[in-house]
Amino acid sequence: MRRPKLARDTAWLAATDGLSIALGLMGQVFLASALLQSDYGLLVVILDAFATIYILVDAGLPTILARDVPRHPGASKIAVRRVLRLQGMIAIPFVIISAIGSNLLWPDVPDLLLTLCAIVAIGHIMSYPHRSTLRSLGEARLEGVAKLIERVVATSLYGVLLWQGSDDVTMFAGAFAIGVLLSLAFAIWAGERVARDDDDTLPEEWNNTASLLIAALPFAITLGILPYVTKLEKFLLAGLSSYDDAALYHVAQLAWIAGLMLPQAMRAALLPFLGEAREKPEKFSQRMLLAHHWTIVLLPIGLLAGHLIVKYSVPVFFDAAYSDATQVFDILLAGWAMTLLSVPWYVALQAGYSPWRFTGLIGIVVLVAGVSGYLLIPYAGVMGAAWASVIGCSVMLSGSKLLCGDSEYLSDGLSLTAVVTCYLLSINSPFALIGIITVIPAWKSMQWLQNRASNPEEE
Repeated sequence: MRRPKLARDTAWLAATDGLSIALGLMGQVFLASALLQSDYGLLVVILDAFATIYILVDAGLPTILARDVPRHPGASKIAVRRVLRLQGMIAIPFVIISAIGSNLLWPDVPDLLLTLCAIVAIGHIMSYPHRSTLRSLGEARLEGVAKLIERVVATSLYGVLLWQGSDDVTMFAGAFAIGVLLSLAFAIWAGERVARDDDDTLPEEWNNTASLLIAALPFAITLGILPYVTKLEKFLLAGLSSYDDAALYHVAQLAWIAGLMLPQAMRAALLPFLGEAREKPEKFSQRMLLAHHWTIVLLPIGLLAGHLIVKYSVPVFFDAAYSDATQVFDILLAGWAMTLLSVPWYVALQAGYSPWRFTGLIGIVVLVAGVSGYLLIPYAGVMGAAWASVIGCSVMLSGSKLLCGDSEYLSDGLSLTAVVTCYLLSINSPFALIGIITVIPAWKSMQWLQNRASNPEEE
């Protein structure tokens, strides 16, 4: 049986995420070309609103799966079916509430459009248990295929609609829903095929439904708050500014989220990797150190590649209305750097014995970002939203290290250098190159190689 591996699983998830995000960006180009900017912004806000509501259906249960199943693979089939059944029961009241609330918020929006956006959101959530099981059993490659199916189908249908000259936002939402449902079907089929039902027992938390939900509660609350880390600024722009500004910020954030595939892939692979060593503190620390080295090695590559790709791609794929998205992205890039650097510590909080610390951290991040956005957006518009996001990411990095009791200062210095560098990139200053060179961690790379040589079992 395959076991979770950090480098291998991160590579699979990052590769499939890269393809998925490339297709997703192409799909966003199709949407921006086919729809009016106001309709595009409205669709983005509705999808984000449903995603924010339905994330609570997750209940933190797939996170528990990813943490515990690597130590008890023989009980994976029992675990995933129990989680899916519980999520189905939890979803019922949220479906009713969202149906009523969406009609009150958007009385002029067609019911079919609202229904399709709801299907997209709930379809994503219901695929998480089997996707987590696949990753926990060393099959991150199949999880990546599930995500890729969604993007291939949705983007292809977007292209067909654009070619036919359609400008109906409901049709495009329907294309997205079809992709999500096919991805869900594949995830369930692959997860059931890989999961095992051997003579194995799960930890005590799984003994009954009440104890399982209590164990998952910190992750559930965290996931209820987590969407606001990336979506709050768009909501604030829609309320304090306009849907046009929300659409502009969304285009810049698309590229930022594309870059986040790397820390997200590392986070997804690291959770079962650390979870497997949860009861072995020395091995747990070694695996954290391995992840820490990887984040530092990847930092300068991401800064330079992200800036160059966005600078030359946005003018090609989006019209003049979105020309300022490049400058906004350069500011968001500093937040990407901090998110990447924080991965080992905040995943350690999730995999450790005090997950409530991670819940509190995410709450503080959202609160700080929200207050910052509320204060900055009326004066600086979209750029104010970008700086508010960076401020929230800085709290993520410093707070996760503080809660882990780590006094390491290298990542703090690198994050400060990244902020200055990204600001210089946003104003097209040639001095930005100095900042990128400064964060090239050649000596740290050598230290990582030496560590791997002395700990070959961690390769």
